[in-house]
Amino acid sequence: MAISVAAVSYGVAAAAYALLFGLLLAGFRGLSQGVILLLAVLVCACWGLACSLSNLWPFAAFHWLIPFFEFLRGIGWLSFLAALLRLSYPQSARRSLSVDPWLLLAGFAISLTGSSLVVTAGFWGLPPLLGFVGLLLASLLGMVLIEQLYRRVEPDNRWGIKHLCLGLGVVFAFDFYLYADGLLFGELSEQALAARGFVNAIAVPFIAVSAARNPKWSLAIGVSRRIVVDSVVITGAGIYLLIMAIAGYSIRYSGGGWGGALQILFLVGALIVFLAALFSGSLRAWIRVFVSKHFFSYKYDYREEWLRFIGTLSATMHGEPLRVRAVRAISQLVDSPSGALWSANEHGNLVLAATWNISFPGTVTVPADTSLVRILRSREWIIDLDEYREHPERYGELSLPDWFGLLRQPWLILPLLLQDRFQGFIVLSRPKVRREINWEDRDLLKTAGRQIASYVAHLDATDALIDARQFDAFNRLSAFVVHDLKNVSGQLSLITANAALYRDDPEFVEDAFRTMESATQRMNRVLVNLRKLDSPLATAEPVDIGELVEEIAGGLTNSQPIPQVRIDTPGLIVDCPRGRLATVLEHLVCNAQQATPPEGEIELCVAREGNWCRLEVRDSGTGMAEEFIRERLFRPFETTKGNAGMGIGVYEARHFVEAIGGLMDVISTPNEGSCFVLRLPLHELEPALTGGDGNQEVFRG
Repeated sequence: MAISVAAVSYGVAAAAYALLFGLLLAGFRGLSQGVILLLAVLVCACWGLACSLSNLWPFAAFHWLIPFFEFLRGIGWLSFLAALLRLSYPQSARRSLSVDPWLLLAGFAISLTGSSLVVTAGFWGLPPLLGFVGLLLASLLGMVLIEQLYRRVEPDNRWGIKHLCLGLGVVFAFDFYLYADGLLFGELSEQALAARGFVNAIAVPFIAVSAARNPKWSLAIGVSRRIVVDSVVITGAGIYLLIMAIAGYSIRYSGGGWGGALQILFLVGALIVFLAALFSGSLRAWIRVFVSKHFFSYKYDYREEWLRFIGTLSATMHGEPLRVRAVRAISQLVDSPSGALWSANEHGNLVLAATWNISFPGTVTVPADTSLVRILRSREWIIDLDEYREHPERYGELSLPDWFGLLRQPWLILPLLLQDRFQGFIVLSRPKVRREINWEDRDLLKTAGRQIASYVAHLDATDALIDARQFDAFNRLSAFVVHDLKNVSGQLSLITANAALYRDDPEFVEDAFRTMESATQRMNRVLVNLRKLDSPLATAEPVDIGELVEEIAGGLTNSQPIPQVRIDTPGLIVDCPRGRLATVLEHLVCNAQQATPPEGEIELCVAREGNWCRLEVRDSGTGMAEEFIRERLFRPFETTKGNAGMGIGVYEARHFVEAIGGLMDVISTPNEGSCFVLRLPLHELEPALTGGDGNQEVFRG
């Protein structure tokens, strides 16, 4: 009689486990984990022997003997895995056996295995498919225990456990496949059953390697929320696939001639749903919140969160600016999908410095004396905007600016404090999954905010140093310019001094023309590299903004388009150096003319806004990108005009406006135009000086 493949397969498994049992027994140290491993290996040897003999001689006793050893085999491996996982707890925090979660999970899997084997053996008269379901779920739970064991071991110590996990993982994964196939087709595959012994034998060398590397089975094991979240995802995925397999079999069984096609269609749809859920950010965020609430006393794994936070701040592989990385790093702590950073400038005003996943058209400046800044600076509170809307009395005088409506679902306002210095604030958007903010979130965000404040302060100091060096270079350039001007002045002075004596001498006249031509060329070369700057007037004076704007518009009619003037509130008076303000406005209008085609429009608008005079310079020109506005527009010596400009005009404009107590912002969209907004503090006697109706509107072309 020919010996079957199954008999050889299980015979090889029995011999392999018997050899492993002998090796383990020779090195046995009397530890509890070693006892469980010895018994599990011995049971596997007996199980392989019984299965091999049953394929050689069909004795009736094998009908109950094989399920019995199958049950003992499950008890051995599941108990061994649970015992190793029990080492994840410190001795002082280790729970009693009756409430240990891993022992309870292993016990449940063992119970499933026993009852399912009884059902498949036909002792209770139930359909074998029910037994396949139980065995399938028990195999899944075994894989969960293996996955937990591998993940909870510290990376430096995984070399001692990875072979055990690989070997037992192959055993449980093959059993999962075996029973899933049986559930789909109504019976176990003969080929799979025949190969099962070889698969179990393959696991023996891996188990032996781990046993040799862990003679005491004392594992350095830790746990993190990421591990638990991944485990929950894997377990949920396994249960989902199990349910879908059962449903697919039911459709095939009851679908008649269409059963096979309907089963395939159903399984494809279930797979699409599974993949969509697997890559869903909202689902993973919900799982993280669920795990933190129900499985841990603290919401965060601080080691992992801080390493990720610092790693995001330090990463430069994508060329992302530091301020943007700072917003992204602190957003990830609370699963916020976007955010924006306002940073304090040298005058104490808060300027929009960076955005992450938010499109904001231009800049927004928050004055230093607003209630928002005062509360963030004095109370050091994290402002929960949901709480603010429900209980505004808790935040006292807080009043949010109107531009908050332009942000996408603002949720938290986090102050950035460096010791006693207020460095700025960050606005975070509401996460995809609603979550409540408690003391733990606030402490983590405040600590991260202080870290970001130090980074931003260092970056601001670096930028200031770079600007100082550039101005130093500019001063050196000015020295060369003064030298050239001195030479030109000397040449012209010489001509003037000799003109009275030699004005009728043709050679003198010719030489004078050559000297003037040389002086002109020298001056032109100077103007190519340095435009003339209007000297600031030291003394401020009351200036009628409407009259000044009309004067400037009337003097800039040589270029197209000609600026139009719109005065909504006439008679607004501002205390400032008139000449310097005129230079600033002329520069902004000239820039608008250069950026706008002749058929376009430029408009200067004057209106009152509270205690401010609001002055706008609008154009319908090419506009500017968000990145250019935030990173280059207000930086000195940054220009897009090539040699036609030095790139200090807008920088000087903003510096001047803020020096007299005002604010300057810009709103721009590429290919749609730009709007520079100047808010200038009104003269204290402005109501008496205006004397007219504030709503009167004047339009002049």
